[in-house]
Amino acid sequence: MNSLLESHRGWVADIFADGLYGRSEDPDPRATVAIDAHPLSSEDRHPRRQEEVIGWRALCSCESWHGRTWLRAERAADHAPAARVLYCPTGRLDPGLARLVLAEWDYHQREMQVLIPVRLAFEDTTSAQQRLVEAVRFVRASGASWEAVARVISAPSAEAAEQQFSDWTTPRHHVAKLRIP
Repeated sequence: MNSLLESHRGWVADIFADGLYGRSEDPDPRATVAIDAHPLSSEDRHPRRQEEVIGWRALCSCESWHGRTWLRAERAADHAPAARVLYCPTGRLDPGLARLVLAEWDYHQREMQVLIPVRLAFEDTTSAQQRLVEAVRFVRASGASWEAVARVISAPSAEAAEQQFSDWTTPRHHVAKLRIP
């Protein structure tokens, strides 16, 4: 599997009235995640009653995506999936309703699959830029002039080449800054 997709795992979160989230597949409701999807410390993980679940939301492990909120209805007459309202008297989603909430995440995952060529091209470009900076650093350390570097890279002038690379070829900068996190 591609590393871009490996960082994307979808899950359904219970939403509590105070805005905290918890994993809906856990046997008992528990606040485990803050609104910004950062895990709570163990002392802040509050056990909850099932009735405290006010809705659900699909989240992704990439922490940069979340689905829209689905609200909980306690009466069967209020069940309206098209309006993002699900009848769930106990606060615990059955697997069919959980799949409905998680369906949004499927679109996010497909989008990530479509973006794989963009990510690979970005990684190639970044890697090439890193190699170029390392090569310029090497030839400059070996005594090559900025004029010679400019000729090789088709820069309009020695000054332009120096301006393009001088920040990256000085000892205080590390090539690692160009690497993709």
